[in-house]
Amino acid sequence: MFMLSTADELVDYLKDFTGSNNTNEIKQCIFQAELAMRNIELPALRSNPYDAQYIGTVGDNSMMEIPADMNKPILFFQQGTNQEQSESYSTTGPWLVYDRVGDRDIITMSLVSQFYLNPVNVPAVIRGKFSEVGQHYQFTPWVGSGTLINMYYYRAWNLLFTPTTTIISTTGTVGSITGTGPWTATITGMTTTDGLAVGDDITATSGTGSLENGGVYTVASIVGPTSITFTATGGTIPTGGTITNITLNSTVQSNEVLQSWPEGYVYGALSEYYIKRHSPEDSAIYKAKFDNAWATVENQNSLGKWSGGSTRLSSIWQPRRFRNYSVK
Repeated sequence: MFMLSTADELVDYLKDFTGSNNTNEIKQCIFQAELAMRNIELPALRSNPYDAQYIGTVGDNSMMEIPADMNKPILFFQQGTNQEQSESYSTTGPWLVYDRVGDRDIITMSLVSQFYLNPVNVPAVIRGKFSEVGQHYQFTPWVGSGTLINMYYYRAWNLLFTPTTTIISTTGTVGSITGTGPWTATITGMTTTDGLAVGDDITATSGTGSLENGGVYTVASIVGPTSITFTATGGTIPTGGTITNITLNSTVQSNEVLQSWPEGYVYGALSEYYIKRHSPEDSAIYKAKFDNAWATVENQNSLGKWSGGSTRLSSIWQPRRFRNYSVK
């Protein structure tokens, strides 16, 4: 049984399954499959709206920056009073849930929403509205600067084999250098070597020493918890001395989609592979499997288990005669 826990294992599986020996070709097919999966709605991609990192702060003009990892909003809500200048949660209400509308609608509504009274101490859930305007979300009823908004949404996910960097150690010292190219040297005084393995590609910020001489720097051995040896290939000879921010350069080897929905990767990549190999009949077989797997996810969404919910709401409160807001 194959356990596809990493991108490299996925490539090996597809090469073995198809009989291909072209790694780049398989990676290209995986990338094509990922493009078709960008909007998949999986439980693993949902944010935790009660986690501090998913609670946004409203700025000027009742607007809040769109999170960098936003893919698709599910529900935004406010756990507190909507009073201007207030940032604390309220036990007396109202509590607001925001429905998504179009950008032209939200701009139109926001022009007048500030002239209507917002409810105070109303023990009810009021339905407001929000929309994307530029690179921000805008809200009605009008919310003051500093108001906290809980964001429940599907997060974007990293594509496999995307270049990524991880700082392993903030300090280090390049020791004596041997060889005439390639060169070998030791780095000591590291805060840790955890996360490094032989063959890893590393870089560092120059101090009195330097690894930034146009070469490729590869971990040759892990000497201990604070020391490694490396090999420099190409460029000019490294410089001995202090360095900072020793960084591992690698690629994304896993993501939430591969871990929770591997069939999407397998069926999608195989469909793309057989299209490339001019075998439409075989491609159609795996495209059907891919569509069926996707339909299973959508079916759960339609049942309200993942992103649905009741929309049977009745309005029992409206500010003055303006019917912009409703209460459930």
